Amino acid sequence: MNGGGRRPDAEKNLVGTGCPMNLVYAKFELAKLEQGQILRLIIDDGAPVDNVSRSLAGEGHLIMDREQLADGTWMLLVRKG
Repeated sequence: MNGGGRRPDAEKNLVGTGCPMNLVYAKFELAKLEQGQILRLIIDDGAPVDNVSRSLAGEGHLIMDREQLADGTWMLLVRKG
């Protein structure tokens, strides 16, 4: 995937935040944005990245990019739907 080079409008580091609070915080950050703006999330590997990605996509947001970082965490670029 490719985020298209656009800079995110907001960022949130959720590393170490367990389920379901990581999703709650992600949704809280998205609520601050206008439709079409981009949120960059840093999130733990495993269930957190899968669950948050699936939940946000299911709510109509677009996962523009999903990339594993060198430290094993994941970066998600989410466009608010």
